[in-house]
Amino acid sequence: MKMTLGSTRCSRGKSSLWLIAAVLFVSVSLIALDGIAGMKTPPPQKIDAIIVGDRVVDIAYNLGVMPQAMSVRGSQWGMAKKLRLSSQILGCPMFTTVKKKETIPAALKKFGINRVIAEKGSTFCLYKPQVKPESIAEILKGTDTIVEFVDFTDGLESAVRQVAKLVGREDKVDAVLENYQASLAKAEKQVPKDVGKKVIIFNGTYQRDTGKPALRVEAPGLYSDRFFLDRMGCINVGDAFKPENGKMAKGYFPVKKKKGGMKLEPLLEANPDVIIMTGSAYAVQKVLADYMKANPALAEVSALKNQAIYHLPLYVDSSVLEFPQILLQWAKALRD
Repeated sequence: MKMTLGSTRCSRGKSSLWLIAAVLFVSVSLIALDGIAGMKTPPPQKIDAIIVGDRVVDIAYNLGVMPQAMSVRGSQWGMAKKLRLSSQILGCPMFTTVKKKETIPAALKKFGINRVIAEKGSTFCLYKPQVKPESIAEILKGTDTIVEFVDFTDGLESAVRQVAKLVGREDKVDAVLENYQASLAKAEKQVPKDVGKKVIIFNGTYQRDTGKPALRVEAPGLYSDRFFLDRMGCINVGDAFKPENGKMAKGYFPVKKKKGGMKLEPLLEANPDVIIMTGSAYAVQKVLADYMKANPALAEVSALKNQAIYHLPLYVDSSVLEFPQILLQWAKALRD
């Protein structure tokens, strides 16, 4: 349905508020559908091992296998909420290999197992480049634990074949890779070139205890730029929210709070052509709606004026085999 913005400032504000409500409804509907999808059928088989690294877990899951426990970025990786139903999350690799090195040794003892499979060979996390899942081998040195590695140096196909061999699913490899390649080819056909749009990426969090929304802005040069914006010729203008000290926290700039709401003046200055919402769509929508009530000029931001605001999945190079589906969503949003 096409929504036409009125000619007066008041009607523009009301139209944009209606747009925000409509997008929120669609976003919540999509989240509900994703929740209904649930786990794979039949459910993945448990193996007596602990896996360290998001990408190895993702591949294992697609091969029909899950470990007794895993060390993954549970707060950043969207699929982790679903996967934790069949495997215990011990914490992210930053926690298990740097902060609390006793975590995995204790888990091995708890489960009565002595096998660990770890990711290696490439940058694990752009937010924490010092974190290396393979460092678990040094922590377990001198114990009877068998540590095996999945090397991503030679690309995804090689990694899938390595995981399949380690978990006894070599008969599933061809089907998994064929499905991935077919999905990727389909997505690539939809990827626009040299779009030239300015983009702001808001990541929202709904604080259940207080009922309040929190907002941050993805900094340029990280995951969304690397996997989507750069290849489509779009520009991340998130630097508009860069604090005076220039610091970011885990890849994001904070949106400053002020009396009665949040400080969104940088959004007016950046005037993005597209607003992308990741995380809680409600949180982003609520902040925008509250700000617009007191600042009708927000309706003049190109993204809102042209109804270019989308709730898209956050990609942090974890769901490697689901990447084609995620790429397709970003491509369709940015080409419109």
